[in-house]
Amino acid sequence: MSSVTLSDLPSDYSRRIKNVRGAQGLTQAQFAQLLGVSYASVNRWENGQSRPNNLAWSRILEIEDSTTHDVTGDAPTASDMPSLDFAADPNTVWAVAEAHRL
Repeated sequence: MSSVTLSDLPSDYSRRIKNVRGAQGLTQAQFAQLLGVSYASVNRWENGQSRPNNLAWSRILEIEDSTTHDVTGDAPTASDMPSLDFAADPNTVWAVAEAHRL
């Protein structure tokens, strides 16, 4: 993978981000989780209010490439992503974490 800089960011980056997200069938929040950024970041990128950093743009290009070249339909989708539940019982969370640790 080649190094990407913000000067390499195309002028249509917001449209491309929307297209990639739409092709994956993801909400902004789900796409943000896939990229490891906040929902607000994706929203601002799509509205042209801010620009993704180098790492995020590289990841977006990877997803875009896998979407356009994936003939088997194996690109990550919303159903592939684990859901996060912050309302879980703390004892249950501790037990699961302890089980993974062991």
